[in-house]
Amino acid sequence: MRKRFDEQLLQVRGMLKEMCEVDAEAMRLIERALASREDVSAPVRACERAADEKEREIERLCMRIIVRQQPVAHDLALVTSAVKMVTDLERITDQAADIADILKGAVSCAVPKSLGAMMASAREMVERCAAALDTFSLDEARAIRRADDVVDGLFAAVKRELAGMVDEKDEDGECAMDMLMTAKYLERVGDHVVNVAEWIVFAARAEQE
Repeated sequence: MRKRFDEQLLQVRGMLKEMCEVDAEAMRLIERALASREDVSAPVRACERAADEKEREIERLCMRIIVRQQPVAHDLALVTSAVKMVTDLERITDQAADIADILKGAVSCAVPKSLGAMMASAREMVERCAAALDTFSLDEARAIRRADDVVDGLFAAVKRELAGMVDEKDEDGECAMDMLMTAKYLERVGDHVVNVAEWIVFAARAEQE
């Protein structure tokens, strides 16, 4: 019985990593779109659907574990953390899909330099999140929280850069809004990754106790 239980817990962890890897692929796609102005809305939507399905699979497995195994202590911490994590992991692909749609209609807009750096930093956060979910490493989770400070700083830089472009009439208001919304969605991606990192810390600490 315990062996089966341990196998299910490992399965949960593996599925969380897989879901985050789908998120990372979506982030790589929109990063490419920002650089090349390629329309990536279709493949990003495919990532979104894959994340939605993975979310349902993880939730079903967690519910089976709770009902049949009645976990306690650190086992329960892992299962409850997983249920919380999938909400944030699912929203990352939602944000990526929103960005893909914006970029599809903004191919003629100038891209602030800070936005490219922000995109890369957000994508790296998601990739680090997948690595952290593989090991439930406290160090990796804490590094993610520090990386979010970089994303937040770049968000402020994007806003300043866009304001200057509009003042100098180097960009029209509609394009500026598109780029600002893209940055805002990236800032939210960072927040979702931090939420996942917080649950990794919670579960990892419970396992150490």
